[in-house]
Amino acid sequence: MEQPPTHTSQISQNWADRTSDTIGLVINFLIGMMLLIMCSVIVWQVFTRYALNDASSWSEEVARIMMTYMVMFGSAVVIKTGGHVTVTVLIDRVSPAVLKWLLIVRDLAMLVTLSVITWTGFAFAKLNAVQLSAAMDIPKIYIYAALWIGGGLMMGMLILARLSKNNSNWTAKADGFE
Repeated sequence: MEQPPTHTSQISQNWADRTSDTIGLVINFLIGMMLLIMCSVIVWQVFTRYALNDASSWSEEVARIMMTYMVMFGSAVVIKTGGHVTVTVLIDRVSPAVLKWLLIVRDLAMLVTLSVITWTGFAFAKLNAVQLSAAMDIPKIYIYAALWIGGGLMMGMLILARLSKNNSNWTAKADGFE
C-alpha cells in the first residue's frame, strides 16, 4: 500500500530552502560540539574546584565563550522556523493584504537591526583585537567575532526564510503555547 505524502514531500523545496536547511544542519552540528565542549569544561571546573580544591583558571572562560557562540548561532537557526519569542497580537488581527506589508516592514526592521549588530560587532572586534582574554591569552577578536558572525548568519537566514517556498509567514506556526 502506498504511503501518504509527508508535509515536506508535498511542497517542493527551492534553492533557498535547500541552502538554509544545509546551513542549519552545519550550525546545529557546531552548536552540538560547542555544547559538548562546554559541558565537559564545566564538569572539569566542578571537579577541580571541589575534588582538587584548586579551581581551573581557564574553564570558566571557555564555557562563557562557548555559550556566546551557541546563542548567536542558535539565533540564526531559529529564524527560519520562527522559534524566537514573537508577539503576534497585531499580525493575528489584520487582513491578509495588510499582513503582507506588515511582514515586509517587520523583516526590514529586523534586517536593519541585524545590520547594526553585525557592523558594530565587527568594529568592536577590530577595536579590541589587541587585547587578550584574561585566562587563556586568546586575542579578543575571536571572542567578539561571535557578534558579527552571528549577526551575519541571522541576516542570511532571514533572507533565505523570506525567499523560501515553505515559510511565507514563519510567525504563524502554532507552537502550542498560545
